[in-house]
Amino acid sequence: MFKVVPDQLRISDGWVRCGQCDEVFDANANLHSEPVPVSLEPEPPRDPVATTSPDPDWAASLRFASDESPKETEDDASNMSFTAEQSDAALRDHLHPDESLPVGTPVNESSDTGLDDFLSQSPKSLAQTPGVDHETPPLDAPAEPPLETLSGAAPRYTQAHVKVAEKDEVKQPSFMREGRGKSIWHKTGVRIVLGLSGMVLIGALAVQVAVHERDRWAAYEPSTLPALEALCEVMDCSVSPLRNIEAVVIDSSSFTKVRTDVYRLNVALKNNGPVPVAPPALELTLTDMQDQSLIRRVLKPQDIGFKANTLEPDAEFSAVLPIAVKAGNSSERVSGYRLLAFYP
Repeated sequence: MFKVVPDQLRISDGWVRCGQCDEVFDANANLHSEPVPVSLEPEPPRDPVATTSPDPDWAASLRFASDESPKETEDDASNMSFTAEQSDAALRDHLHPDESLPVGTPVNESSDTGLDDFLSQSPKSLAQTPGVDHETPPLDAPAEPPLETLSGAAPRYTQAHVKVAEKDEVKQPSFMREGRGKSIWHKTGVRIVLGLSGMVLIGALAVQVAVHERDRWAAYEPSTLPALEALCEVMDCSVSPLRNIEAVVIDSSSFTKVRTDVYRLNVALKNNGPVPVAPPALELTLTDMQDQSLIRRVLKPQDIGFKANTLEPDAEFSAVLPIAVKAGNSSERVSGYRLLAFYP
């Protein structure tokens, strides 16, 4: 007789090895439960079930020493009492396999019922079983004896150990090592050249803007006039009064006939801007009864009578100009006029 732990039978599918003759046999066929003194209501008998012959690849051997000491026997009983409830469900599944599996040798009904009575007991009642040392403290976990695989049975699973190369051990291609070198844009000389080039470009842009907006800068900032004149000497340009036609308006005008071929033009110009502007030119257009153009004439600032080269802010300029029209059909048909201020 050998005492075994149900978990050991479940792991090895019931196959064990005798410690004296080294014979491998099915322990489930000769399993007997130890009678217990505590009287419990037995479960109703069940139909005999058949066990299936295990796969040889899944068979494992359990070696038990024949000269087992009483202390080891008591430890085994304690282990059985500790793991009885945890292994009840798994052992019942093993003892009652699926009906679709092959049918083997029927199991003894009396041994099945006795094992169920034994597994249905609580750890406390099993602890009072004669022959068990009650002073032995319960173990934290069931201690299972080492299992030995049957000779000739190959292990079902193998563990492969693959050495993973470290990051530093991986050899990089030559083109990647060269690409990771110091970039040419990070060299000191290149940085200096780039900085100087950027400053030159910014200066050239500032000069270009100054030349293009020289008249406006001189009108709004008269203090920059000497610098702009010096710049124009180099760039071959000149500083002129600001031309802002939006600031110049024709405040009033009139066109009357004096004689057959002579007319008189009265005009008043005003600067509504905040800075002085250049005097504009005038375009005079004579029209007929159908507002069709008959004669067009351009009057320059000198023809109008401007003496200064600027028209000051909020200043008005008035002029009276005689306009001569050649005799003929055109003078007889003149009935209106249009006047426009512009910069030529």
